[in-house]
Amino acid sequence: MPVGGDQYFHRQGGHFVVASPATGYVTVATAVHTTLFGYAEVPKDAAGYSAWKSSSTSGADKVFVITDPTAVYAMPCQTAASITQALVGDGRQIVTAGATYTLKQYVDAVATTTDVLLVEKVDTDNDIVYVRINPAKLGV
Repeated sequence: MPVGGDQYFHRQGGHFVVASPATGYVTVATAVHTTLFGYAEVPKDAAGYSAWKSSSTSGADKVFVITDPTAVYAMPCQTAASITQALVGDGRQIVTAGATYTLKQYVDAVATTTDVLLVEKVDTDNDIVYVRINPAKLGV
């Protein structure tokens, strides 16, 4: 999929994306998005940064995007102290923190109605939440 210009994908956060129906470009999903297109597989940054940045020219870079609603992804939770077994089965939204090379996607620690992610399991030892895309929220 072609990537929108100046998109930052941190190696320690999620890589969930939305797609523009008008352009077909994928961009990083944030808390305002109510649907997800998929999960982007992005290259490692070769310049030593914590994130891979797409070209400033929209469509110049392309990435593989996984759209399988049964696929499970590991990502950090917004608040590590909120990671408990009680999260399993809950719907959650994506939140972001930081900017440019420090921008990270997290699983929201607070329940909302924008449940684009479904929690499959938690790892309290490593502060990781395993999620999949809510099939009802998969789209463009």
